[in-house]
Amino acid sequence: MKTCKVGIVGCGRIASLLEDDPLRGKPCTHAGGFSALRNAKIVAACDIDAERLKQFGKRWGVAALYENYEELLAKESLDIVCVSAWTRLHAPITIASAKSGVKGIICEKPIALNLKEARRMIRECEKNNISLTINHERRWDPYYQEAKKLILSGKIGEVKTIIGSALSWKPPKASLSLHGGGPMFHDGTHLADLLTFFCGPVDWVSACEKRSHGKKYIEETASALLGFKSGSIGFVQGGGERNYFSFELDIQGTEGRILIGNGGRELYVSRKSGKFTGFKELTQIPFPEPRKHVSPFIGGAKDVIQCIQIGKESLSSGRDGLEALKIIDAIYRSAQQGGKRLKILPERKPNAGFANAK
Repeated sequence: MKTCKVGIVGCGRIASLLEDDPLRGKPCTHAGGFSALRNAKIVAACDIDAERLKQFGKRWGVAALYENYEELLAKESLDIVCVSAWTRLHAPITIASAKSGVKGIICEKPIALNLKEARRMIRECEKNNISLTINHERRWDPYYQEAKKLILSGKIGEVKTIIGSALSWKPPKASLSLHGGGPMFHDGTHLADLLTFFCGPVDWVSACEKRSHGKKYIEETASALLGFKSGSIGFVQGGGERNYFSFELDIQGTEGRILIGNGGRELYVSRKSGKFTGFKELTQIPFPEPRKHVSPFIGGAKDVIQCIQIGKESLSSGRDGLEALKIIDAIYRSAQQGGKRLKILPERKPNAGFANAK
């Protein structure tokens, strides 16, 4: 099988530096994920920080190092570009990569600063027949995949309610135009993406937020009630000014319940009550163990390669990333309109440039 040549743009935490965290499962970065595969080789890298770029090259055995991504794209013949730079650079780097002749792109989450940029990225990739993958890495996590199998198999019955939280410390005062959003945007993008991964398209949102510094700055917290096209109801919160970090989803069905997040996973099913005659209660049973424990970063790297080698659709496509961003955008707009219920509109049809929303 052909070895794919990979270029990484942005050599910071998610690209490489998190491998230094002794508590994280390995690999836990893009460089680690691609380096673990026999059919991929990192041949070039780019970062505006010359010292960090040098250290990246030394660590991963990469000789072609650039401080300008346009120079990298012009001089290197790449199969895959990994975009792990600041969110505000996702669109220009992805679009330039799509025009350069690469075959696949994996871009960090959130997909872009705003919906206009995200749609431009998707349009350019589709025009050039390039696979675009967004790194919502929990989609490749074996336990989240097991949770989806449980839902699809009917183990917890029909999903009625999903509650998600991405709670963290109070963010600093930061420009909205520069950063795109606060906790709901940067950590909450995983929540928004998993909502559709587990429960399908969101129909509407009604939200509130705390934005102490005004509309030109990011929020401290955002919360929303959501209605799914399936009829399920959801609630999500991002931020919350906590003195801890917590990421969790509580998926409740007619016959059971799944709890899954950074703290672990639990599975409950409905059984005859041992305390109340004529009642049923939730009883905890073992959460199924995956057949293989594969790092989500290896999973993401494999996904991109399979997309370009066998033509499969990405498990976390650009359109999936767009749907997550549409939910967050609607949450922000609803909050700024006093919680007004806003619809999540489907994308235009393929003959107009976009496929229908999933």
